[in-house]
Amino acid sequence: LHATFGNVRPEVRVSVSRTLAMAHVPGLFHANHQRHPDVACRVSYHPGNSILTALGTNETDIGVLCPPAKLPDSVKVTHRFKDRFELIAPAALAAPKRADRLKFWLLQQSWLMIDAGTNTGQSLRRWMKRNGLAVTPTMELDSFDLIINLVASGYGVALVPRRALALYRRKESLATLSLPVQFEREVVVLTRKHRKLPPHVARFVENILF
Repeated sequence: LHATFGNVRPEVRVSVSRTLAMAHVPGLFHANHQRHPDVACRVSYHPGNSILTALGTNETDIGVLCPPAKLPDSVKVTHRFKDRFELIAPAALAAPKRADRLKFWLLQQSWLMIDAGTNTGQSLRRWMKRNGLAVTPTMELDSFDLIINLVASGYGVALVPRRALALYRRKESLATLSLPVQFEREVVVLTRKHRKLPPHVARFVENILF
């Protein structure tokens, strides 16, 4: 009502999961900013479960997260994006190239992993266990950007989104290692199902580039 009748600048409230990296963010905002610069954005970072709750209580307009196995009936998916992961290590480490030796080597390393309480963390751990890489991490964090920086500083090895590496500038300090199979998660954009979106929010959703 304020935006329509009160000369108030329209605003889109976007909640982004903490397990998304900075490199994921431009695809959310770039096109809408170019086409509708008059629309303001209020961006917040939350755990995935908190985003689902905020959507249900109308505290946010759009949620971006790695979804749980079952989504609430009150939300709908507007975009889906497959997010492939890479195995990274400090460039100074001499990792073996043969697959059998690499797996044994990896089990001896310090691991940095995304928080086990997140949807991504749970999916990643199940995948690692199926592929013989069940490890106890040395550090658990809620940011892939921080994990990449710590790996580059020599703290251990990690599986991180390939897209997250795009914005990291000191690529010479990292080594990318090849695995026979790769982990891939799904990232989704969610809105409320049973409420008509205000026009400026609907346009924002249409302009997302995932």
